Amino acid sequence: MTTTVLHHDDYAQSRWKNGLGVTRTVDIAPEGADFDTFAWRVSMADVGEPTPFSPLPGVDRWLMPVAGSGFELTINGASYRPARGEVVRLSGDNDAAGGASGSGSRDLNLMVRRPHAAADLRTLAIAANASLDARTLAAHGGTMLAILLDGDAQVDGISLSRFDAVRLTENACETFETAAGCLLAIASLAGAAVSAELAG
Repeated sequence: MTTTVLHHDDYAQSRWKNGLGVTRTVDIAPEGADFDTFAWRVSMADVGEPTPFSPLPGVDRWLMPVAGSGFELTINGASYRPARGEVVRLSGDNDAAGGASGSGSRDLNLMVRRPHAAADLRTLAIAANASLDARTLAAHGGTMLAILLDGDAQVDGISLSRFDAVRLTENACETFETAAGCLLAIASLAGAAVSAELAG
């Protein structure tokens, strides 16, 4: 079992598959995979004007606005305006486009290639006085990424900056220490789970 801290400043940047934007890869499996070979991928992108999404046949996608002025999304002609921390799920086969509703938006993207991995994306708020169970995350045979969206937190004595991530694999279990509370985005992949309080 392993726990790894991934720092935002170290995320690799690359062009979108359609060349119309830039994305930062938080984590990807298998290691070294690209757009055509990943089983799953978690990334962040800064978006401005509405832009067509890259077509990704056979890929399921989860999108969550995490910072900025707001986000507008069109999927097969239907319009959505997800709030910060709200998740929209779509297929890479869909005709989709998205952009900021104001000056700019940062979005978290989870992509999973069928049928390689089951997945979920959600937020978790941890209060400063939360119980031990409510601050503990565990990956039961899968992989979990916890990305810090707001607040302060430490894991195993390592301080996290905004948009840093913690990767837990196999049966790794970690407790988040926070003095003033924090908000995390949780990407669960291939069987990973969190505390009973969140799972309920």
